[in-house]
Parts: sequence; C-alpha cells; structure tokens
Amino acid sequence: MSDSSQPVIVVGAGLAGLSAAKTLIDAGVAVRVLEASTTLGGRVQTDEINGYRFDRGFQLINAKYPEVESLNIINELDFCYASRAVDIALEGSVVRLGDPRRYLTSAFRSQSGSMREKFSFLKYLVSHSAHGSNVESELLAAGCNKLYARVLRPFLTGVFLAHPSRVDAVSGREIIKSFISGAPGLPAMGAGELSRVLASKIGAVETGVQVNAISGLTLSTSHGEISARAIIVATDQTTAAQLLEIEDVGESVSCTTWFHSTPDLFECDSTLRVDGLARGPIVNSIAISKLLPLSAPADRTLFSSTSLGHASESEIRRHLSLMWGVDTASWELVAKYDIKNALPLFPPGQARAQSLSVKPGVWRAGDYLSSASQNGALVSGRLAALELTNFLREQREPTLRGDNPK
Repeated sequence: MSDSSQPVIVVGAGLAGLSAAKTLIDAGVAVRVLEASTTLGGRVQTDEINGYRFDRGFQLINAKYPEVESLNIINELDFCYASRAVDIALEGSVVRLGDPRRYLTSAFRSQSGSMREKFSFLKYLVSHSAHGSNVESELLAAGCNKLYARVLRPFLTGVFLAHPSRVDAVSGREIIKSFISGAPGLPAMGAGELSRVLASKIGAVETGVQVNAISGLTLSTSHGEISARAIIVATDQTTAAQLLEIEDVGESVSCTTWFHSTPDLFECDSTLRVDGLARGPIVNSIAISKLLPLSAPADRTLFSSTSLGHASESEIRRHLSLMWGVDTASWELVAKYDIKNALPLFPPGQARAQSLSVKPGVWRAGDYLSSASQNGALVSGRLAALELTNFLREQREPTLRGDNPK
C-alpha cells in the first residue's frame, strides 16, 4: 500500500506529463513533476534564436482537439488559425484544394483528382475501417486513386511521418477526420506556448532531474532517491521501457525540419504545400512567418520544410525550388532540427493499451499509447491520472471492497 504522506511523482513534462499533473492537481492530489531537461514541453517547444522563433519540428495544433477544447486554453494562446487548404505543387503549376465551404471551386479542379474520387473520399470518411488494414489500401479501395497519389499520400505522409501503407487504418482514419473537421493553427509565439500555458496551471516543475531507475515506488534520480505515493512515467516510449523494464518497445518515426530565411520579396501565403509528384525528400513546406509574423524579422520570410530519411542540403534546396517554383540557391539555412522519435508509429493491426497501469502504483502515459497526435499525448496523461486517482480512492475506502481489516 502506498504512503499517503508522499506525493504522486510524474516523470516527464511533455504534454502527457503536464496533462497528467493537471488532472491530479484538479482532483486534489499532491504532485511532483520531474523533468530531465531544463525546458518543458517535450517535442512541443519553441526556440528563440537571433530574432527567429523555431518550433522543434513542424507543428500545427488543432484547436478542436477534444482535449484542447476541454482545457479551455485557446484564448490564452493568441491563436492564429491556419488555412484549411493545401497547395499541391505539380509540374509548372500549383493547385489548391481546401474546405469547399471556403474554396468551392477547388473541388472541381481535375489536376487533384476527379469529382468521382472526391465523392469517394467523402464516402470513405463516413465508413468504418477494418481491423488489420492500412490507410493506403483503404483509400485506394475506396476509389481515390489520383486524389490519393497527388494529394492524400503526400499530405498524409507529412502527418504520419511515414508512408500511409505503414499506418493502421483505424488510428489513421481518426487523425484524418480530425484534420477535416478541425481548426488547425498555432499560437502567435509558437507551438511551445501550448506547453507553457499548460505548465503554468500546475505550478513548479523540477527540471534537470534525471530519473535513472524505478524500484517499487522509489525513484533513483540524479538528485538522490525519491519516494512516491504512486508514479506516472510520461516519457518517450524508449525511456519508459527502460525505466519500467518493458521489453516490447513500439516503433517510432523520425524526421528533419529545415528552416530557411529569405528577404520578404517572394509572394506567397501561409498555405501548407506538398509535392503532388513526389520529386524529392520533402513531405511539406510552409512559409511559417506568413502565419506567425513573430517567427521572423519583419523584413524576412521564414520557410519551414520537413523531410524524411537522409537528405543533403543541396537535395533539399533542389526540391524546394521545384515545389515553390523559384531559385532557392540564395535561401539562408538558419536552423535544422533532426528529430528522432518524432511520432509513434501505429502499424496495421496494432492494439491500443486497454489500461495505462504497468504494475501496482505505477502507470505510464504518452502518445504512443493512444494516438500519434498532441491530442493523443494529452488524453493519455489525463486517463493515466484518472486511473491513478481511482486507485487512491479505493485505498482510502477499503470497506467498499469488503476487505476492511478487523
């Protein structure tokens, strides 16, 4: 039985850990949050360097994610809503496809797929996925051939950071629907504002504290041993597996995000751009300073471009030139982020965790247990905290279980 005089320890101050801590505090549970790095937010951080603001990898936050809505913090983020459209770069042209309520004529452009294919995609959205199938096979079976090849495959590869054939159809469909019905955007100061505002609601977080091992309800840390009433491990899945001695570690995918700066002379807007012809390593590119003016000096345009696999800077410049239709030789590379384990991969047929409990008094949380999204991280943290509070409640009320000692 846990010691009620000890706090609950949350290991990790990414979105999952912050969500778990807030849920526990809201329930009146004493919490200590330990973070190994000196900053908060995990992958959802923004760095300020030489007048620029760089998110750690390309980010969009869906203001209509259920967890974001329940936190009721959008008004605190100075949120900038992105265009609900995508530009498809083709040979010598760019085709925009977006929400027909705003971009009505875009649906009729045959370069992005026939009307039949677009109606097939709508039918796909209201159907149900088969267990064990993958996103690509279901979209092709639905009859979205050209639409899939030129729009959906390049766009979804950027969303999943993996080819859609590698993604489970059920989890993939959920994420696709969230984009279709969502309200994507970013805080004016960058994605890291989401982490900062969420952290402000839980009080102090102990940074620079490395947890090296967990034995029972005792944590061995860089600051000595710490006893806990209960523990939530909200780190990345590799670290969690090491701390909790879990052998089965799921797969994660990595990416590289390149930030290029140019004089503010090139005419473009903030619409996300993908390559409908897959002519290089970039999966998406955006003039991020057109969405977030504070991300670059007033006389510069900042482009954020994400690639998969190994690519040289010359390959990136060549592909950017094809996608944007300009000479990119003079674009200044101002930052580059190699992001390992950027997202968890949910392969076809992978079952989700039914409980976040690992052993008595210990839980884990993270997007790898729910879905590859910010919403997945937030919901896993909240659910782990709810399971933990139910566990503590049962300890306080043993007579409800019929085991009151005589």
